[in-house]
Amino acid sequence: MASKAVSTAPGAEGVCAPSVPAAVRYLAAGLVVTLVVAVLVAGGIVLSALGQPGYTGTSTAVVQPGQSLWDVASSTGSPDVAETVAVIVELNNLETPSVRAGQRLVVPVS
Repeated sequence: MASKAVSTAPGAEGVCAPSVPAAVRYLAAGLVVTLVVAVLVAGGIVLSALGQPGYTGTSTAVVQPGQSLWDVASSTGSPDVAETVAVIVELNNLETPSVRAGQRLVVPVS
């Protein structure tokens, strides 16, 4: 089998275009993937709360003295208070359903 000879311009033998180091390419790709994942997660959290039946958006509520998370959830007008409590916990990244007077919470709006 015959091979073809490749001709190059005079003086161009062994000269390559400058390339981006592999570490930089991997770092850039990793940053893009991280950004995409972060946007998808944030969007998913918002959509999961808004995707619940009867919720049309969110609002902010301030916990009053003596009020529990159940009280805050029931004040939204939702027919399923337990589900609304769960949504409020998720929207506000609460570790427990305990709240304190003066605390601002993002709540779903029916």
